[in-house]
Formats: sequence, structure tokens, C-alpha cells
Amino acid sequence: MKSSETKTIAFETLERKLVADDDCALWRAALCVLTDEFARRQAAESHRGVWAMVVGACSHWVRPHNSRWNAAGGFAFPDGYKDSVPELDWSLIFVFRNGEWAPVEKLPGKNIKVFRVAIPARTARHKQAAIHTRWTPNGETVLYGFRKVAEKWECVAASDERSRGRISLNS
Repeated sequence: MKSSETKTIAFETLERKLVADDDCALWRAALCVLTDEFARRQAAESHRGVWAMVVGACSHWVRPHNSRWNAAGGFAFPDGYKDSVPELDWSLIFVFRNGEWAPVEKLPGKNIKVFRVAIPARTARHKQAAIHTRWTPNGETVLYGFRKVAEKWECVAASDERSRGRISLNS
């Protein structure tokens, strides 16, 4: 994966929702990687239609300490409650139009391509985080593993690396 010139979501919009236990640096790093992923997918599939990203925090994973995702040294597996989708404590919706991200109150209509992102809460306490993403309507789930290395968050793994190659974008 290559870094693109894609603009990231206006971080100030999300920052207001974060609490002291949330590591702002992880959220920035994750949004950098994930907006690049979003742009890569949109360019590969089609620019037509409405494309959106739902970004939120999840503080309640199902048994996170009893299961592992073994990529890049291992992470607690981010598995959620409903249909293996993490429940979000809060979320914000952003629509991507004309190369710009715009926050919206709700998804605009039907037949929207949505990239749902669940970032763990309380990340200021940890040196690693697994982020759960799901594309709809196809239901494809991709996990991203981040580690704090030398006080900087880096994306060190993605669960779809076997099908598309090793992740190479550092945040």
C-alpha cells in the first residue's frame, strides 16, 4: 500500500469526542492509514455513488483477552457483539464527496458504500491496538494492528495482507 494525497478526516471533529484515556496520536495515525485505504478502495471500484466512513470508539470487546490475532507479534482479537461487529460507544459519520470529507448526521439514503471503523477506547494505557473495520454492503472485514514504537504509532499489520501484499504505510 502506498501513501496517497488523500485528505484525512478533519481530526478536530473527532477530537471533541475523545476522552483522557484515548490516545489522540493513535486516532490520528489510524485515520491517516484508514483514509488512505478508503481512497484506494474507491479508486479501484468506482467513484460513483455515495461513499461514507463511520468512525467510532468501542470500549466493550467480547472476550478480548481470550482470543488472539497472531499477526505481527499478536494482538487481542477485536471481536464484537452483533454479527461479529463491535458495538460503538459513539460514532461520527463522514461522507466523501469531490475529494473532501464532510460530517453528516446520518447516512444519506440507501445503496451507500460504507467503511465502518471501530477503534478501541482507553488506548492511552496501551502500546498496541487492533482496529476492526468492515465494508458494506459486501461485509468484508479487515483488521489493522498498530504498535507504539519509539513513542510513535505505526500500522504493523493488516488481516488482508495475504491477498494484497504487506502493509507498508507507517503512520
